[in-house]
Amino acid sequence: MKIEKKYAHCSHYGDKRNENDINYIVIKSIDDKPITHYHIINGTAIQLIPDENISDSVNGARMCVKGYLHGICTRYNSVSIGVSDKMSKEDSQTLINLIMTLRQRYKIKNENVIRQKDITGEFNPEIFYEDDTWKKNIIDKLIEL
Repeated sequence: MKIEKKYAHCSHYGDKRNENDINYIVIKSIDDKPITHYHIINGTAIQLIPDENISDSVNGARMCVKGYLHGICTRYNSVSIGVSDKMSKEDSQTLINLIMTLRQRYKIKNENVIRQKDITGEFNPEIFYEDDTWKKNIIDKLIEL
């Protein structure tokens, strides 16, 4: 899969980490700041932060409501993908391809492909907030390793 590399300024991400510790892929809404490792925009996967660096996209410490993986999936053991809440079919296919690429690279199981909602309880990403939509449009389309 082709991934464009347009790294953000290093002030937008943290220290290096051991890539062998990556156990989760987190899907969340695109923010104004480049805080996810990847963005899906106009059918293109763009890498903003090297996988070997920590991203602040998986946080949630400020939230009162927490998801079932709060404290388990962290910025130290995840790679994040930002998506628009108005994804096209092309964006959806690019997302699936990117998830499968990252799953294979880091030997990540299907159940560890999650949403920001699963960590923080936030309405994020809105397009995949409903569990049925998430399962039908993403999880069911992933091929088991």
